[in-house]
Amino acid sequence: MLDLSHEPDLGFVFYPNAIKDHPGHPRLDVIMQEKPTYQHYDPQKVQYKVVSIQGTIEHITIHHPWTSGARYRVCAGRIILHDRKPKQVEAFTFGGDLQILSDASHTVCGLVSTAPIFALCTTHDLPMWITAEVEILLAEQNAHWESTHPYAFEEHLATLDPFILYASCLEALRDRSASHLYINEGELDKKGEHFVQAEIQRLQKTVAWPQTLPTLDELFSLET
Repeated sequence: MLDLSHEPDLGFVFYPNAIKDHPGHPRLDVIMQEKPTYQHYDPQKVQYKVVSIQGTIEHITIHHPWTSGARYRVCAGRIILHDRKPKQVEAFTFGGDLQILSDASHTVCGLVSTAPIFALCTTHDLPMWITAEVEILLAEQNAHWESTHPYAFEEHLATLDPFILYASCLEALRDRSASHLYINEGELDKKGEHFVQAEIQRLQKTVAWPQTLPTLDELFSLET
């Protein structure tokens, strides 16, 4: 997937979606140079939530040079880039596969996913709205686990297929919208609701959409 000789001279790259005007991205590359270019955002380190060999969740911080693991399974959650300022750039993923390549001059982290990766570049746009709503849904599910299953929620979250998690979240957001649970609905809420409806309709026409999609409650059932 990664080729150090063909990486662009940028600090990070959100690869465009094949669907026109889609707010999500299929891949995110983070490029950390030995020396900052001072011509663009120069990441110094990037944080991911990954699954360890033992199946537990680890928060890893990747920097240049990188001499540890070359492949990781990333868990759903935020990705945080830091530069030398320090200034942060964030993204949200439903999970995916991370590959890391490093040579003397730079380290590249490439994350690909079957679910969209959202760039959180502004505080009031569609990717941020989707991320905030999904984080609320996951926090509600986490609340059912915390008292009797400490730390187990994230480990279970890491076992879920990114696309199935994304699709189940979309349906939960659609159901929430249908129940009129958005108070003082603004333009961004309306835009978000429209995206959710359109995205479900689009994905249901693809082979990726399962015949029977589990609800979030079923995905996070304590009996699984």
